[in-house]
Amino acid sequence: MTLIALRTSRPLVTVEEAAGVARELYGLEATASILDGERDANFRLSGAQAGTVLLKCIDAAAAGAAIECQVEVLRHLARRDPDLPVPRILPTLSGAALGSFERGGQRHATLALSWLAGEPLACERREPPLLAAVGAAIARLTRALRGFEHVALSQALAWDVRRLTDLVDTIDAVASPALRRLLRAVDRRLEAAAPALAGLRAQAIHGDCHGHNVLVSPVTPGPIAAAGGSTDVSGIIDFGDMIRAPLVLEPAIAMSELLTERVSELEQLDALLHGFVSVQGLQAAEVDLLFDAITGRHATTLLVEAWRRQHDPEGATVLEAAAAAAAESLARLMAQGADALTARWHAAAGTHPSRLSLARRRTRWLGAGAELFYAEPLHIVRGEDVWLIDAEGRRYLDLYNNVPHVGHAHPRVVAAIQRQTAVLATHTRYLHESILDYAEQLCTRLPPRLDTCLFVNSGSEANDVAWRLASFATGRAGALIIENAYHGITAAVSALTPGAGGVRAPWVVALKCPPRAANCETIADAGLLAAARADVDQAVATLNARGFAPAALFLDSAFTSNGVFDPPAAWLGVIIERLRALGTLIVGDEVQYGLGRSGSHFWGFERRGFEPDIVTLGKPVGNGFPMGVLIAPRSLVEAFQAGCGFFSTFGGNAVAAAAGLAVLSVLERECLMANAAETGACLQRAISSLGSQQACFGELRGAGLLWGLDVVDAAGRADPERARRIVNVLAREQGVLTGLEGPQGNVLKLRPPMTLRPVHVQLVAAALAASAASAG
Repeated sequence: MTLIALRTSRPLVTVEEAAGVARELYGLEATASILDGERDANFRLSGAQAGTVLLKCIDAAAAGAAIECQVEVLRHLARRDPDLPVPRILPTLSGAALGSFERGGQRHATLALSWLAGEPLACERREPPLLAAVGAAIARLTRALRGFEHVALSQALAWDVRRLTDLVDTIDAVASPALRRLLRAVDRRLEAAAPALAGLRAQAIHGDCHGHNVLVSPVTPGPIAAAGGSTDVSGIIDFGDMIRAPLVLEPAIAMSELLTERVSELEQLDALLHGFVSVQGLQAAEVDLLFDAITGRHATTLLVEAWRRQHDPEGATVLEAAAAAAAESLARLMAQGADALTARWHAAAGTHPSRLSLARRRTRWLGAGAELFYAEPLHIVRGEDVWLIDAEGRRYLDLYNNVPHVGHAHPRVVAAIQRQTAVLATHTRYLHESILDYAEQLCTRLPPRLDTCLFVNSGSEANDVAWRLASFATGRAGALIIENAYHGITAAVSALTPGAGGVRAPWVVALKCPPRAANCETIADAGLLAAARADVDQAVATLNARGFAPAALFLDSAFTSNGVFDPPAAWLGVIIERLRALGTLIVGDEVQYGLGRSGSHFWGFERRGFEPDIVTLGKPVGNGFPMGVLIAPRSLVEAFQAGCGFFSTFGGNAVAAAAGLAVLSVLERECLMANAAETGACLQRAISSLGSQQACFGELRGAGLLWGLDVVDAAGRADPERARRIVNVLAREQGVLTGLEGPQGNVLKLRPPMTLRPVHVQLVAAALAASAASAG
């Protein structure tokens, strides 16, 4: 295909001939002075009779339809927006819009236009207020062009970024290897973006709003002008490169040209975009493609200049400065990257909020201490099974989130919640079948004596009530936990959740962490068991010395916050035996390990070989719908109800019960506990094999779909800094989400939804290997 405007082909018309054309065709006695132009010979006509007029002697090679298009669009704009600062057509003496004359046996068309005062925008660097005004003026033109149609708008224009592929062969003519690599990268991105680009709203666009086609002039004097000489847009000229194209190409071309003409810094382009959307709004999908459109225009400038150096040396000189600036600017654009710049432009355009602006708003309304994952916070807008999707449409494999126990937005759970919400959503002081059905289904999965439920709204609340119940039942006020435990955020259980400084409440004492190397299949040796008994005795003695007796031991049976441990049942058995002899109740916190996550047992305490007195459940039971449950023997619950009274407004409401019932149904229908065993075994094999390749990966502990992977230094010591880097690289570069655990923060916690399958394991292994290498 022959591309228009690839070669410069300006008619060779002298100033004397232009003055003669003005006189003969338009009846104007004027002096002609030549102006810049690649395909047209442009002249400024000046004289007492003529005033100032622009005379265009149009490229003889241009198709007649293209010349007619320039006439028709100016007529269209005059009708749609009479005050728009664009040229007006001056007719010939015969009243025609176009004239013609012959030179050297070849006819040329002429077009006389009103002169627009002002200096080209490209004359100097410009400040953001003017760039915003430029954006608004271009947007106003874009709105006025809406509805204009002409056959010439489909011309195969070399400067149309969608035709960059037609210029790709020219890349070899670019001298710099680094620049050639950048150009090929731009071409690949633009080719991949082509379907999305084709799906955007399209219309006639000017297509060439660069710094010589946008004019600026001083505004009416006023306080601002007097202080600093403010300027405003006085005109937009040259409609010879019009095409029908995606609307977003109009601001994209202007943004690209401002960089290649050194009119604006990259950071100032926000102002032009903000000005544009103040008049003509953009859609999020359009802003998503700005980066590819801008870099595509840069690449077009470079490749047209390279082609001309081979085939049109005189024409190449016109682009030398722009090409040099384009090379520098393209390198900077690609270095900053599409994600960062697109987020910035979304913020400027007011489309979906960027991560940066959201983070600022979060700090403003939630406080600077509101926790966020990852060095570059994610703006997640949707979940789907084991995937999370951000605002830009990028998918992340979720290895971290146990809240959606049966997968993000599971259709059965969603449908159950929707159905019940549409019928009844109220408090729990009415009779209702669903909560009774759910309580019955939970209790039939538990040991017989755990037969009565109290419903609340979270795991924290469940543990809070468990503490109250244990204290009431035993008449004691002391508690035991495992070092580095996590049990929630209420006033009572925050004391059972020691922070970086360790246990602070005098009524709480921590037992030592379980042994690292041993696992549930290990037969505990006598020394290990003796140490466990001594640890319990010491902890109880410490409580007694402070005036407390142990009411309860709280256990997360996965030992998650300790770094994920899977100790021998006998180790925990001697601890529980010692405490039960003292009348201490055992609270099994199953928020992490319950509902089949271990792959071997439905409850974590079953894997550990003990039966708790109280079981607490949280977030996974509702697959994200707020719900918490406490299950205990009827005698304990009824005594507590009679002695203390208990009620939770929303605990056990019908919608929560619908969610809980749906989760249990999905677990059974999809055999997710068996899947946890199969996928967990695959994960263990794949990650264990990484240890021989990546020295930074140490011990792997866990079972089913809950694992802890140590990150260590060359000496085998905990390496929390590298662990943090790996977690962030996993998210940023590999699209895999995980988090950190353990007292030193060096344990990668792998705790995906129960629907993670063996097919995902190779993705995980490859991502871990790549991230370890990238994190250094």
